[in-house]
Amino acid sequence: MSERAGWPSRPAHLYSCDGTAHWLGAGAVLNDMKFKRKIASLDRIFAFTERFFDSQSVDPEDRFAVNFAVEELFTNMVKYNADHGQDILIDLACTDGQLTVRLTDYDVEPFDVTKAPPADVDSSIESRQPGGLGLHLVPRMVDSLDYEYVDRESRITFTKKVG
Repeated sequence: MSERAGWPSRPAHLYSCDGTAHWLGAGAVLNDMKFKRKIASLDRIFAFTERFFDSQSVDPEDRFAVNFAVEELFTNMVKYNADHGQDILIDLACTDGQLTVRLTDYDVEPFDVTKAPPADVDSSIESRQPGGLGLHLVPRMVDSLDYEYVDRESRITFTKKVG
């Protein structure tokens, strides 16, 4: 097991959302990967999540919500910690019909996305300040959203029930 709260970094078995185990051999779909701290990494991130979704037979509707949340959270990590050179780790797991995603950002200042100020969704679009709408939408598209900060590591974990 890795140091990341009991998440295996390269498991011998990958458990499907339906609970069946699959041996991870050559060409396996890994459930964690590091990405460069660049917006240009989003294409690689989506390829990574799609391979995982395919291996788990995740429905297209669920894929959209998860990819939206990953994109928003990753983009915020890049935007607000642009001077840091470390890669961002994304972990994916699926057990008993629940997809769990964790993004870990290293050597950064804390920013608790669960306490982000509310977005102004009632004013006209012309009078609103840019920003904040994505973090407003993420908790509405996933089932849970948690934040932890330990030893200059920022970890955002969310879950989504998948069918």
